[in-house]
Amino acid sequence: MRVLIISFTFPPNKDGVSEAAVAMTKGFLSCGWGVSVLTMGTSPARECLTWEGANLTEFNCGGTAYKPLVFPLITGNDYKSFLQSQPWDAILFHSYDSFLHCALPFLNEILCPKILISHGYGVLVWEKSPMFPYGLSGVCRRFLRSVAMVFWMRRFDRIVYLSEQADFLGFYDHLIAKATRYKGRRVIPNGIDLAERGDPDSDFRHTHGIPKEAFMLLCVANYSPRKDQAYGMRAFREAAVPGSVLVFIGSEFNEHSWKFQEEDRLHALPHSSVKIIWLEKQSRDSTLDAYAACNAFLLSAYHEAQPISLLEAMRESKPWIARKAGCIARMEGGICVRSEKEMASAIRRLADDVGLCERLGQKGSHAVATRYNREAYIESYRKLVEELI
Repeated sequence: MRVLIISFTFPPNKDGVSEAAVAMTKGFLSCGWGVSVLTMGTSPARECLTWEGANLTEFNCGGTAYKPLVFPLITGNDYKSFLQSQPWDAILFHSYDSFLHCALPFLNEILCPKILISHGYGVLVWEKSPMFPYGLSGVCRRFLRSVAMVFWMRRFDRIVYLSEQADFLGFYDHLIAKATRYKGRRVIPNGIDLAERGDPDSDFRHTHGIPKEAFMLLCVANYSPRKDQAYGMRAFREAAVPGSVLVFIGSEFNEHSWKFQEEDRLHALPHSSVKIIWLEKQSRDSTLDAYAACNAFLLSAYHEAQPISLLEAMRESKPWIARKAGCIARMEGGICVRSEKEMASAIRRLADDVGLCERLGQKGSHAVATRYNREAYIESYRKLVEELI
C-alpha cells in the first residue's frame, strides 16, 4: 500500500493538525505501508527529506485559503503534476488549507481514492480585530468559501470528522455534510499514545515550589487570544480555593502572555494564598510530568475542535474543566462551563470533592483506553483506506 499524506505543517512545527498527521504517518509505516508526506518548507530548511521512513516533499504555499498560490521548490515540477505523478493508492488531505483549495480544480483528474480529514471548521467564529471592520470581513469570506463546499465535497471519496457534532461554530463542515446527505461521511476521533505518560513521582511540584497538599490546576496551551488564558486566570482568582495553584504552560512568552500576566497583577489580591505560575519553553517530559502532578486540568479556549490537551489529561486520569467549544461537551471525564462564574464554581467543586475528581478521572481514562487512543485511530484509518481500495 502506498499513500500520500498532505499536511500544511509537519515536524518540527507542531499543532493539532500536524500531530494527527504525525500519528497517521507512524501508524501507516508500522503497517508496512509506503508513506510520503507533502508539506510546507521550513526555515531553516530541513537537513533531510525523510522522516522515520517516510519521504517528505516540500512546497512553498503562499496566499490564504481564499486566494491560494503554490510555488514548487523542486525545479521542473509543480503541485498538480506531483499529485498525478505517482501511483498512489490513496491521498489524504489534513484540514482546510491552501494545499486543499489549490487541488480542487483538478481533483477529479486524480483517479486514486481521496480522503479529506477535518480538524474542525470554525467558519462563523468571530475573532475580533481592533481595527475596522473588526474581523467581520474574515467571517464573511469564510462563509462564502463554505458555500462552495456543497459543490466540491463530493469530489472526495470520504470526509472524516472528529465527532458526530455538527453546528454553526466548530463543525460547520459537518453540518453541511449532514444537511446535503453526503454519503462519504465518517467519524474518527483523535487518538493519543497510551504509553506517553508523565512520572507521578517527578520533582515538578518541588521545582516550582508547589506544596504536595496544594490543589494544582494545569493549563497547557500556546499563549493567544483564542486560548484566552486570562479567562481561566479570572475564574481561578474568583474561585479563591485556599492554597491552590494554577500553572500555565505555553510554548513561549509573547505579547499575549505579557498582557495576561499584567491583567493578573491587577486581579491578584494582597496576601492571597492562591498562586499562578506562568511557564514557557518546557520540555516534553516536563510537560508530561506536569500532567501527572496536577489535580485537575483547565482549558479556557473559546474555540476548539477536539483538544489533544484534554485527551492527555484524561490519559493521566485527571478531571478537566473547559469552556463549551467544539465537541468538548461530548467528551468524558470533565465539566463543561459557559461562563467564568461556572468555571470558578467547577474549580471549587473539584477542590472540595476528592471522590468527584476520582470518578471523573476514571471516566476520562476509560474513554482514552477504549476510543481516543493511537491504536484505535490507526486501525480506523487503515480500514477506511482498505475499504476504498
